[in-house]
Amino acid sequence: MAEVTNVSEYEAIARENLPKMVYDYYASGAEDQWTLAENTRVFSRILFRPRILIDVSKIDMTTNVLGFKISMPIMIAPTATQRMAHPHGTSFITRFTLPPYLTLKNFEGLDLGKMDKDVKWLQSITSLPILVKGVLTAEDTRIAIQNNAAGIIVSNHGARQLDYVPGTIMVFGRGNPTCTKQNFPMNVIDPNDPLQFQVVKAAQGRVPIFLDGGVRRGTDVFKALALGASGIFIGRPVVFSLAAEGKPELERKLIVSFLIKKYLKFKPTEQLRRGRAIFKLLHVSLAVLFNGNRANIDVNFGEILEGHFAADDIFWNFSKIFVRNKGVPMGKRNRVAVVVLGDIGRSPRMQYHALSLARQACLDVDIVGYGGSEPHISLLQNQSIHIHRMPQWPTIPRSLPKILHPLFLILKPIVQFLMLLWYLCVRIPAPDAFLVQNPPSVPTLVVVKWASWLRHSAIIVDWHNFGYTLLALSLGRSSLFVAIYRWIEKSYGEMAHGSLCVTKAMQHELSQNWGIKATVLYDQPPEFFRPASLEEKHNLFCSISKSLNEPYGLRDCISNGLTGPYNSNPDITPFTTQVGTDIILKPNRPALIVSSTSWTPDEDFGILLEAALMYDRRVAALLGEDDSSGDEVIWDGITGGKQFPYPRLLFIITGKGPEKEKYEEMIRKLSLRRVAFRTMWLAAEDYPLLLGSADLGVCLHTSSSGLDLPMKVVDMFGCGLPVCAVSYSCIKELIDVEQNGLLFSSSSELADQLMVGPSTISLLRTAYGELFQLHVSRKTNVFIAQLLVTELTNRNVVKLVRVIAPLYEVVLPAERDVDASEVLSNEIRP
Repeated sequence: MAEVTNVSEYEAIARENLPKMVYDYYASGAEDQWTLAENTRVFSRILFRPRILIDVSKIDMTTNVLGFKISMPIMIAPTATQRMAHPHGTSFITRFTLPPYLTLKNFEGLDLGKMDKDVKWLQSITSLPILVKGVLTAEDTRIAIQNNAAGIIVSNHGARQLDYVPGTIMVFGRGNPTCTKQNFPMNVIDPNDPLQFQVVKAAQGRVPIFLDGGVRRGTDVFKALALGASGIFIGRPVVFSLAAEGKPELERKLIVSFLIKKYLKFKPTEQLRRGRAIFKLLHVSLAVLFNGNRANIDVNFGEILEGHFAADDIFWNFSKIFVRNKGVPMGKRNRVAVVVLGDIGRSPRMQYHALSLARQACLDVDIVGYGGSEPHISLLQNQSIHIHRMPQWPTIPRSLPKILHPLFLILKPIVQFLMLLWYLCVRIPAPDAFLVQNPPSVPTLVVVKWASWLRHSAIIVDWHNFGYTLLALSLGRSSLFVAIYRWIEKSYGEMAHGSLCVTKAMQHELSQNWGIKATVLYDQPPEFFRPASLEEKHNLFCSISKSLNEPYGLRDCISNGLTGPYNSNPDITPFTTQVGTDIILKPNRPALIVSSTSWTPDEDFGILLEAALMYDRRVAALLGEDDSSGDEVIWDGITGGKQFPYPRLLFIITGKGPEKEKYEEMIRKLSLRRVAFRTMWLAAEDYPLLLGSADLGVCLHTSSSGLDLPMKVVDMFGCGLPVCAVSYSCIKELIDVEQNGLLFSSSSELADQLMVGPSTISLLRTAYGELFQLHVSRKTNVFIAQLLVTELTNRNVVKLVRVIAPLYEVVLPAERDVDASEVLSNEIRP
C-alpha cells in the first residue's frame, strides 16, 4: 500500500475493500445526512489566530481525564459492528467481543426518561465513573450533572439518530481556561456562532466535557481543546483505517496508530517560520479509568488500550489488567523509582526504562544511582525525570596498607547499604514501585526490599544477569562468599512483586531453579540509534580526529606519527574530505570496526587482538610482503589515494573498565601495518553516531552466566550495523547467523570473517550487507508496550500493572515450561 497521508485516503481505500452495503452503513447518516456533513464542516468554520512574535515552540496539550493526566487526549469512541470492516476488527481494537446471544443495545426499546435511575443503578454496582453520551444542550448537561454523571460526551451518535442537529463542536465553549499563551499556540474564532457555547457554560467546570464526532485531523484536536474539550473520541476514522489496513500482523500494532501518526499532524506557524521539522502530536495515553479507591473493585477488564509515542511512530499494544486485590497501593502516586547501584550513564537499559515511563506512561521518574558518565541528553531534558546521584565509594588508596584492605572491602557494602537506604527512604518521594537493576544484588535487593516495606511500594526486579556469577569470576564458583551471595540474591529476588529478564534462557533458569516467574523483555534500541548521514559522519570524524592521531609519535596505518595529514587540515579525516559544501567518502578509507566493552573478565579482548594480528599477517602474505617491507609502502599508497585490495582496519574500542590499561599496553606491543586500534570514551550523543558511521561491529561478550544478551549488539542493529559476536549458549536468541551477523568461537574464526575478500571498496558493511541480506527491520525502532507486571501469589493480585515502556518486545511467560534444549538450540525465536 502506498504511503497514506490523511483520513480521506484511508476512507477511499476502505471503500474499495468493503462491500458496498457495509461501506454505505459506515459512511452514512440519518435522513439527508446534513448533520453528518456538518460534524466535519463546522471545524472548517473555526479559525486560528496564529501568534508569530512569541515563542510557541513548547506546546502542551495535556488534560486531566477523570483524575488521569494524559498528554494528548484522543480516545476511541464506541463503534458498533467493527467486524464488518475486518474479521478480527473488534479484537484488534479492544480484544473484547459480545457473546453470540447478546444483541445490539440500540435495537432494544429504551426508556430515556429513567436516566436518573439507570445512573444510580450503575453507581450501585461499580465505582467506575459514569459518562453520559449524546448530550447537545445546556438543559441535558445540567440534568446529567444533577444525576452525578462523572463526565459528558458531546455526541450526535455519528449523525445516525436525528438529522439537522448541530455539529458536535458547535455546542462547546468559547475557550479553554487551560489554553494560555504559555502552553497553547493560538485561540479560536467562530465567525458564525449561533449554537456555540451551550454545554461548557452549563457545566461550569464541574465535570469534564468530551467531544465525539467530526475529528479528522490534528488541527481539529487543537480546536476542540481550545473550545473547552477535556478529551476527544474518534470513531469512523478507526473503522475506515481498520478496513484499509486490517491484516493478521496488526495484532502487534493497533491500526489506530496509523491514524495518529499519519493524520494528526500539526504544523504550528512558529515552527514553519523557523523552518523546523513538522511537529507531531504528543503521545496518547489511554488510562484505565478508576474512580476513588480504584483498586477496591473485583472485575476483569479484559483488554485495555494503552498508547505509546515514538520519534517516528505510535504503536499500540493490548494490555490485560486484572484487579482482584483489595487496597493494593499501586497507582496512587504516579511515580516510579529506577534504582541502579552503578554509573547511571553506563546503564542504557535502565535509562530507556526511565525515558519510557516518563514519555509513554506520563509518570514522574526518580533515578537513583552513581554519577560519573553523563546520561543521554533526552533524560536530562525531560522534566519528569529526576536524577539523584549518590556519592560513589572510592577505590582502595594505593597508600593504604594491605593489612587494612579487608576492612576497606567490608566497609564498602555497609556504607552502600546505608547510603542507598537514605536515598530511597528519605531523599526521593514515595513511588508506586521500585524498578531495580540486578546485578549488583548486594546490597541493592536488600535495601530496595526494606524501602518497599517502609514506603508501601511494589518491587520489580530487572534481571540483566546473575550477580553471583560475576563474583564467581574472581573468587571461583566453590567460594563460600559466592554461595552466600547467591542465597541473598535468590531469597530477595523471590520477594519481588514482579520480574523482568533479558532472555528466554534466563526466564527458564529463574522459573526452574529459582522459583521466579519472569517476563522476557528483549532490548530494543531507541530512535536515536540509526544509520548516520554523510554530514553526521564527517562532523563526528572531525570531532574525534584528535583521538585518532594521539598519542603523539604513534605510527600506524591511521597516523604517520607526526601531525598526521588529517589534523593539519580540519576538512580532511581518515574517512572523508570536505570540498566547499560537498562531503566525499574517500575511496581508500579504512574500514571502521567498532567494539564496545566494559573491560571486564567476561569479555576476552585477547581474541580480538589475536584476530587483528592474523589479519595483518595474512594480508601481508597475500600481497607478497615480508618483514623487510617498511611502512612507507602503505603510507605512499595512502597519500597517493591508492585503493588497497584488502582494506586497512581501524578498531575503535569504547568503554571504561578495570582491564583497559592492561590491554592498551598489549596493543602498544603489537607490530601491525594494516590494522590500528584506538580506545576512547564518547559522549552519550556521539556513541550512536559512531555506530551509525561504522562498517562492522564486534562483540566479545560471553556472559558470566551464559544467560544474558549484550545490549551493545541491539544498539548496533538499530544502526543497521552487521555484527560478529562470540558464540555462547543463548546468543542465537539475538543473532540470526548470516542474516544479521556471524558467530565465532576463536580468534582464527574472527580473522576469517574479517577477510571478506579482495575488493576495491574498503567497506565491510557493503560486503556483509550482501552476505547477510541484512534484515535489521525498523521493528528495532518500534516502541511496543512494555510490561511491568506485578507478580504476586494467589493471595494477591495475579497481574496488576502493565506499565508502558518502549524499546522492548514483549514475550509473556510461557504457558508451559520452556525446555532448556529448545533455548540452547535456538528453536525458540524472539
